[in-house]
Amino acid sequence: MKWTFKGIFVLVILFAVVSFANFYLNVGTVQIGNDNYMVYEFGPEFSIGPVTLGFTLTTYATDLTTGNFYFGYPGLSAPSTNIIDGINITALGLDLGNVWFRYGRMKPITYGMGFIFSGYSNPSARTVDAGIRLGSLNASAHIPYQLAQLSTFTFTQSDPVYTANVSSKISIFELSLFGGVDMDGLKEDAVATPLTYAASVSMTTNVIGFVLGTEAGAQIWKDGTVGYGAFGGIFGDFGMLQFVAGPFYASDGFKPWLISRNYAFEKLQPDFGPEKYKSDVGYIANLALTFTPYGKVVILLKGNFEGNMTLSGEGLINIPAIGGTNGLVLYGYLYDDTPFKEGQILDSDTLARITIAYPVFSSFYAGVKYIWQDNEWKQTAFVGGTANF
Repeated sequence: MKWTFKGIFVLVILFAVVSFANFYLNVGTVQIGNDNYMVYEFGPEFSIGPVTLGFTLTTYATDLTTGNFYFGYPGLSAPSTNIIDGINITALGLDLGNVWFRYGRMKPITYGMGFIFSGYSNPSARTVDAGIRLGSLNASAHIPYQLAQLSTFTFTQSDPVYTANVSSKISIFELSLFGGVDMDGLKEDAVATPLTYAASVSMTTNVIGFVLGTEAGAQIWKDGTVGYGAFGGIFGDFGMLQFVAGPFYASDGFKPWLISRNYAFEKLQPDFGPEKYKSDVGYIANLALTFTPYGKVVILLKGNFEGNMTLSGEGLINIPAIGGTNGLVLYGYLYDDTPFKEGQILDSDTLARITIAYPVFSSFYAGVKYIWQDNEWKQTAFVGGTANF
């Protein structure tokens, strides 16, 4: 009778998981340090009331031809062959209204008007985020640590950027204070002259359906250089159309949008440092068009009055299912510090990729990706989630 009860209990748990869960499946590559790993993850994630819970079985290999698979997070010095370490808590959340906590795949970070922190993310990282809500006061912290081994309950840093944000309603204004530290910038063997700290303050208010605001911040570098910048503009959200536009000022050693989705790539460049960013006065414009459920296009433009521009954008198109197919997903991304240089759309400074993905089921895709590299398109195939786009 004892074993019968256990069997029924297990069946009930399995039924609940299957009924309420979103099944997560990902096959892809991740770079940690100088090593590349092939990672396989699958498991359920579900929410019941204020609680979110997700777990996967995670395996990885450094070389597919060897046939050796390990379990858990691939960044530890000693690979684990214990299958228990393959059981990975991928999501854990609790929202009680005044207090909330979330552990899971890192979400993009944008603070204020996005003048410094603008969509920064690390798709391969899991992080801890927590916060409080006390009336008009909101505070949160972003701590990039993740569970590496379940058997030893070992945690490891998953990303070098730590951030915090405090905001409050004061009269008709929304005041926000936020900042971050890049732990890579504190290392003795850091490449070039890295950024160590960034902080900013923003103030916004609603006027006839628009948001008017300003943001001022500082970027502090390892050599002691401090760069300052300020932005003022207008924001509008009209459902399918969103936009931000306005002028900015940047002193020597300050770059708008620095901590964005390109930050990890940019700080690895040998010339990265405060001397790369000269005093500038210009404009910023951001336009987004959303056509639910068919896709979205986002275009960002930063320029000065001397004709220098930085252009970035991304677009996603969902082609509906036709006949017996599951449809198709098209994704494109572009970043260029010298757009239309010498009349060319793409050049050696361009970061671009085009993804064509077929949804096998749920959030699992198979497809091809074209990456602009060395002034030519290079093709690669992938299977996995949207982090591979």
